[in-house]
Amino acid sequence: MSFIKWQEGFLTGIPEVDAQHQRLIETLNTLHFLLKHGGSHEEILEILRFLDNYTVEHFGTEEDLMEKADGKFPKELRERHLREHRYFIDKVQEFHGVFDAYRNGEQEREAILKLFAFLSHWLCEHILKTDKETASYLR
Repeated sequence: MSFIKWQEGFLTGIPEVDAQHQRLIETLNTLHFLLKHGGSHEEILEILRFLDNYTVEHFGTEEDLMEKADGKFPKELRERHLREHRYFIDKVQEFHGVFDAYRNGEQEREAILKLFAFLSHWLCEHILKTDKETASYLR
């Protein structure tokens, strides 16, 4: 069973962005499964590497679209959107730290699951609010 179920409500109407969001949700579901069922450290690290690359690729896509549409939507929305991206990047880095501490026996598995749940919730909120609002100006 998926931790995050893909739903039509996540669609922004921008195919490239929607495909990237769907891939991220699938990956987070895989990460959740691995965390819950004892995936290997290498499997989890592979997903964390994916998240590092994903943030560069996906946030770059959205930021390029905003750059090309400069003047079509409010500056404050663009600034808020970029702040939210930076916040997610910081949280992915925090996840790396928590995971490393867990591997070294300094953290409990529960800390990883809590941070994962936070990231997942944040992502859904970001897609449903900020991304959809931004997309309405970009379409």
